[in-house]
Amino acid sequence: MVVKETPQREESAASRRPQPAVRPEQMGEDPPTATLTALLAVRTRRSPDREFLRFEDRSWTFAEIDAWTSRLAHRLIERDGVQPGDRVAIMLPNIVHWPVVWLAALKAGAVAVPVNASYRRADLAFLLRDSGARVVFTDHERAGLLKEVAGAQADLAGLRVVDVADDGSAAFPETAPAVRPTAETLANLQYTSGTTGFPKACMLTHDYWVRLGWTCAAGTGLGADDVLLTAQPFSYMDPQWNTALALTVGAPLVVLPRFSASGFFADVRRHGATFFYVLGSMPTLLFKQPPHPDDLDNQLRLVLCSGIPTGIHAQLEERWGAPWREIYGMTESGVDLFGPVEDASCVGSGNLGVPVPTKRVRVVDPQGGDLPEGEPGELIVSGVPMMRGYWNRPEDTARVLRNGWLHTGDVVVRRPDGGIQLVGRIKDMVRRGGENIASAEVEAALERDEEVTAAAVVAEPDEILGEEVKAFVQLAPGVPADRTTAARIVDRAGRQLARFKVPRYVEFVADFPRTPSERVSKPALKARAAAEPGVTFDLGARRGSGGVSTAPADFLGIDVVRGVAVLTLRRPEKLNALDVATRLRLASAVREAGTGENVRGIVLTGEGRAFSAGEDLRSVPTSYAELRTAFESFHDITRAIVQTRVPVVAAVNGLAVGGASEITLCCDARIGTPATEYYQPENGRGITISNASSLLLPRIVRNHATRMVLGSPRIGAEEALRIGLLDAIVAPEELVGRAVDLVLEWTPENNTTALHLALLRPRLDEIEQAFAREDDAARRTWESGVFSAGIEGFWTAKDGRE
Repeated sequence: MVVKETPQREESAASRRPQPAVRPEQMGEDPPTATLTALLAVRTRRSPDREFLRFEDRSWTFAEIDAWTSRLAHRLIERDGVQPGDRVAIMLPNIVHWPVVWLAALKAGAVAVPVNASYRRADLAFLLRDSGARVVFTDHERAGLLKEVAGAQADLAGLRVVDVADDGSAAFPETAPAVRPTAETLANLQYTSGTTGFPKACMLTHDYWVRLGWTCAAGTGLGADDVLLTAQPFSYMDPQWNTALALTVGAPLVVLPRFSASGFFADVRRHGATFFYVLGSMPTLLFKQPPHPDDLDNQLRLVLCSGIPTGIHAQLEERWGAPWREIYGMTESGVDLFGPVEDASCVGSGNLGVPVPTKRVRVVDPQGGDLPEGEPGELIVSGVPMMRGYWNRPEDTARVLRNGWLHTGDVVVRRPDGGIQLVGRIKDMVRRGGENIASAEVEAALERDEEVTAAAVVAEPDEILGEEVKAFVQLAPGVPADRTTAARIVDRAGRQLARFKVPRYVEFVADFPRTPSERVSKPALKARAAAEPGVTFDLGARRGSGGVSTAPADFLGIDVVRGVAVLTLRRPEKLNALDVATRLRLASAVREAGTGENVRGIVLTGEGRAFSAGEDLRSVPTSYAELRTAFESFHDITRAIVQTRVPVVAAVNGLAVGGASEITLCCDARIGTPATEYYQPENGRGITISNASSLLLPRIVRNHATRMVLGSPRIGAEEALRIGLLDAIVAPEELVGRAVDLVLEWTPENNTTALHLALLRPRLDEIEQAFAREDDAARRTWESGVFSAGIEGFWTAKDGRE
């Protein structure tokens, strides 16, 4: 009996789902109505009394909006002298007059010019001159500013400023004017946010908006019984395509005055919204709000988003009980990629979706060549809808639209499942020491932290590395804005990122300047930071003149001597013993200097009477996981050294024990002093050696390798020179100078040193195979108890001597 009832309940639920206005298989078809004005007329004829627009607690039907926009269109033509193609600007907050003026301007054959309601004099003067607007509709709050701007500019003297409090339309007919726009008639000059300089206006036709509404209707499955909701400023394109969507499906559009993370879902519940679109930081800001008992008390069927944070994607769906799907597009191109609603496998994947039927996409290199799956490149798009170009910007148009393809400026990769994954913006990258870092990736890692509300990553100029990674961080309430917090947040983010991507600088901010699309405005952020600098925490510690950050507590010193980076272990009271953190920092410093962009080579040496005593036995592993971490940190140094493009020379100033002697073996040469002494006591203590001994030592000293490892003799400088462990012995005061001389000798002008190093050094696959063998040996040593017994024996013997 229960088995029979289950499908009946499912069938009943399915029958209550709104019927889609456009079926998914129709997405690639041409819309049956060619213009937005005709779409309004069709909707008014079919359902005149259905709700169309809802602002605050007032709403208007399709018939009411149709009549109002017709009256206002007549006013524009007959009183203001607007002719087809003239520009009508709209500078209003989110009030009903915004879409009314927009649709009225289109009925008059004019071109709408959305204006950010927060613009001031310079922005306004530019936009009004650039667009050539004849009329601007605004409210009382902004009318005075517009009149001031127009009065101060000779070429704006004829601009008419209309206050919508009394738009003068009441006396005009409620039937539409005789003007008949076509699909190709220009509808908008839609100004982009503009990341540098003044914004550019995308020329968008009626067909652009109608196709955008049609495509989104087919993708979402929305129908007349749905309720759409938007909270972005109407001057931005999202509420406008939401309006086109509402006209396409015959559903009401709820417009909030502004986006408020704390009150957003209360509005969703209050209005019975079944659909909304968010983007930028909005999903993260919503998720950071405290959970509410009413979170699941909503009518949502679907959320569309551009840039769903992958780490919280599943939690967003679980918390509010509706699928969240990606939609990708630009002002220039409308919609390009769509995440199918039924594809649950995309959740948390970062997949932007697949191309809509009317679009083709490619991933290309800087020369325009197609790239294979998994290779990052620029996303380019062709098809419809698409802007005609940039208004008054033929050079910019030619740069972005090439041979029918729009160059988006976004770096993406093709996924094995056929989808597209975003890497970052070409212009929103940090180039640090030869490595390209996508700001978006670092921001996502930071924003996963519960102590972080939002983050923005920018490039900080650096004399040596070119650029460093700086993070502006907005903290959750109650979290102290101090160095300890900065270090804690960066440490947690660093566990998700490659080391070169981890921010060096952190500056805490109370909020972020944002674009109308709720993205952080990085130009404004950097300008604010320059004008009113806050406290910036440098988590790279002190820099040497080589531009490579020192290790914690200055255990690693950096100097540049005649163009060569000299890395000095500085813990002489502990014989320069190395813990995991210091080894990782050493590997990082080698990588930073090893690109060859700023120095000709690297010299490794120690301070005091020891090069290094190797593993710090006061911080030895207490679990196998810690042992693996310790081994990996030694492996990391080896990888760093053998992958440099410059010579690496060890200046062995004294005792080199265990892992430290193995570090010198990874170098291309070893210069010693009479005090140099090699000692590898691991076998006698039950501590497994690392790859430098198992792979590199036999290459260097041949038949002496077995004796050195198993017999653990102390090998002085002269014997080390005789068997080839050292290349030369010099006086202590000459040691670093001689090592630097050797680097300079090997790196003449127009050299091919990097190529020869790659040929002479062991291949990385050989080293990785050695790593695997040694990791297995380390595991067996740990499991047998020999490792722990060896460490305990060391301390017992040491205590006895003391």
